[in-house]
Amino acid sequence: MVPLTPLESEVLGLMSWDSYHLGEIVSVVRGADPLHDDFGVYRTLVALLESWIARGWLTLASRPTFPTVLPSVEQVVPYLEQYGVQAIAEESDIALPELELTEQAFRDVEWLRGVV
Repeated sequence: MVPLTPLESEVLGLMSWDSYHLGEIVSVVRGADPLHDDFGVYRTLVALLESWIARGWLTLASRPTFPTVLPSVEQVVPYLEQYGVQAIAEESDIALPELELTEQAFRDVEWLRGVV
């Protein structure tokens, strides 16, 4: 069984049903610790993304609501790093990609197997 933080479990549960815009994931991260400033939210988000991308759990949405300029999910973190904390600021107008879980996430996380 893959050990998960409560935040990871929450995001996985939400994403198990549908793709999620990265801005929506930012909102979940922000809500998990309302005392975090934008820098704390950014660090937590990037750590989560790096971990899940390395595990093969994320991909760009196959049918995004809005087109993305990114060629692959591996470009998400470098894209965020290009803008820094401004990318996730509440007043930001930077276009963020839409992501979805891969089959690997459903294989690795036992309780996800029964979700869909």
